[in-house]
Amino acid sequence: ARGHVCKNLSTMCEEPGEARVDVDAILSAKQSQYKSIAVDKDVEVDIDLGNLLATDTNVLDSGELKRNTDDYLLQVARGNVQILINQVWKLPTQKKEDVVLAELPPPSTTLPREKPIPKPKGPTKWETFAKEKGIQKKKQSRKVFDEKAQEWKPRYGYKRVNDPKDDWVLEVPENADQFEDQFEKRAKEREERVSKNEFQRLRNLARNKKGKVKIPIPPPDQTWNKEQVHACTHPHTHHKYH
Repeated sequence: ARGHVCKNLSTMCEEPGEARVDVDAILSAKQSQYKSIAVDKDVEVDIDLGNLLATDTNVLDSGELKRNTDDYLLQVARGNVQILINQVWKLPTQKKEDVVLAELPPPSTTLPREKPIPKPKGPTKWETFAKEKGIQKKKQSRKVFDEKAQEWKPRYGYKRVNDPKDDWVLEVPENADQFEDQFEKRAKEREERVSKNEFQRLRNLARNKKGKVKIPIPPPDQTWNKEQVHACTHPHTHHKYH
């Protein structure tokens, strides 16, 4: 009606006073930017979708490999990845949060481990005792109500309930020395408990290792703190205590 003439997509379309537009040229130029998803191989590529693994046993072109190594290897890798992606899109899919997810099947290729499978750890002394007595571990709440402060506080850690640091005064027992520093006494007892726990941990470690780990034994009249125990178990980084 407007003098517009268009035979088909393979012909030239024109309007009076306007430049000609080659539709085929535009489509060809656009399609040339993308490679085909169809990849031909002499030997079919082995696909393991469970491991997202593609194994290509085709012989490489030695001449092309020598002439243009990087581009040739990139072309081969691109083709194998395309074959793998084509197989992935044939799997059942599901949409989750605007993302399409493919349901992978179980792996069919056994891959070697970098390191041997770790041996299962033996039970600790407490675990063995709890099993014999039928003691079951109960999950405790992370916070406990502090009656003194009338608020909820963490059971352990920073600003925990019944934190000794919150005590600004301590009662002196009747049978204790009235000039003894009770705060210093409490700190020393805490260090001894930490040292004892560390020593018990090392004993459990030595028992699980069947005696391969040597644990130092403190003298009967001496109590080691945590730093002393650590220094004896790491002689290359600390000096020894006598």
